[in-house]
Amino acid sequence: MRMTAHLIEEWLCRNQGKIILCPFQPGNLRITRWGCRRRKMKANREDFTPILQGDYFDYAYKSGLLRCRDCQIAGTSAHRSARVNSFTAGHAAA
Repeated sequence: MRMTAHLIEEWLCRNQGKIILCPFQPGNLRITRWGCRRRKMKANREDFTPILQGDYFDYAYKSGLLRCRDCQIAGTSAHRSARVNSFTAGHAAA
């Protein structure tokens, strides 16, 4: 477990410029721009009409994706948006 945590921190240090802190997801989600774009594509393909008919975990999954559907961050270029905190902008690694 200790080795895994070390590898994760090493990867985060090497890829600091690619990591953003999502302002729309709970828990200070650290995600790459590529992952952000993939979540938006998945959100646009998902059917949200029966969102309350599934179990709690399905609801939590879909409500998290619902926030990504209209997000403008995924469409921005490599330059940082004013609304997005870059991982390198003073945020310490967990």
